[in-house]
Amino acid sequence: MLGLFSKARFTLLSVSIFGTLAFALIFISDAFAQSDNKPVRINARAIDVQTLVSGNFEIKLWGVQTLQSDQPVFNLRALKALEGVIDGHPVECSIMKRSEKMVTAQCVNDVEEDLSLFLLSEGYVYADRQAVYGTVFEKAYINAEARAQADNKGLWALTGENGQGGTGGNDSRTVLLGGSVLVGILIVVLVGVTIFILKGFRTVVEVQNQSMDLAGKERVLREKEKIVIVSMINAEVKTNKTKIEAYLVMYEELLKDLKDKTHEPKYKKSGDIIQRQPALSRTVFDGNTSKLDLLGQQVASDIIHYYARIKTVPDYVELEPDAPMSEAVALVEASVDGAKKLDEISDKILDRFASMMLVQDS
Repeated sequence: MLGLFSKARFTLLSVSIFGTLAFALIFISDAFAQSDNKPVRINARAIDVQTLVSGNFEIKLWGVQTLQSDQPVFNLRALKALEGVIDGHPVECSIMKRSEKMVTAQCVNDVEEDLSLFLLSEGYVYADRQAVYGTVFEKAYINAEARAQADNKGLWALTGENGQGGTGGNDSRTVLLGGSVLVGILIVVLVGVTIFILKGFRTVVEVQNQSMDLAGKERVLREKEKIVIVSMINAEVKTNKTKIEAYLVMYEELLKDLKDKTHEPKYKKSGDIIQRQPALSRTVFDGNTSKLDLLGQQVASDIIHYYARIKTVPDYVELEPDAPMSEAVALVEASVDGAKKLDEISDKILDRFASMMLVQDS
């Protein structure tokens, strides 16, 4: 009898352990399967320059492609860079495409830094133009790739200046011939330039002066345009912040009421409707996405990810009178936490604008 009881206890313990592991895998799978393009917060680690792994899922970073490099040092450096920017913290991913065990997602680290944009800026990947075409991220991703190429970073350093590639297989005679041709071209150019200067030096000086004037005027105009865009977005973010604060006042009070056990919540009598997010504006942003590069890469990235969270028409959830109290509290807490996150990002953008000394606090 004692042996039978020990065997039964061992069987129950095995089932419990197996059930716990199965639940963890199902939780990760459900997070990806039910995300519906909403951000999912997960623990993940990098396995190569474009791929993360979380549980049984591989996550391919959206909007970028990798160069098939046969240099292990470069591949390791790229992997280490991605690991460094994640730094062991959870990441937040918006699912763009999924298959059975593979998802394609746009992910940010715990300080809201876009992982794909970081890799583009360091030259470890290049933009997937088919994926980003027509999205608000297209301009920022293409510009980040162009800057990495201009700075000869990452894969652009492997392929030579501006991605043209070297001629490592040429022998010394080819190099000498190329050098001779280059010297000959330089001599011809110098002779031509000298003749041109002797015949029309005054005209050249006038053209140069006109070009300098035009360049100076263009810089002034771009600076004025930058100030106007910053001022408009600053005003829109401030307006949104006011709406967020009003939303928080209302729903924090509702949450306090739900947790008050001295009386029955209002929704238990006639039900209630929960607004999941504050209704915010993005008109200024939508009208100026093509000009965000005037503000610099980091500021543009912060603004894009701020507006990606905004909903002009919020979601609503009907809270039935028979809904459990725990379900009602969890629903309102999630709405309040989301609004607080938006409020923090609003403060971050407003502080960055103030540090640029392009706007003044009113």
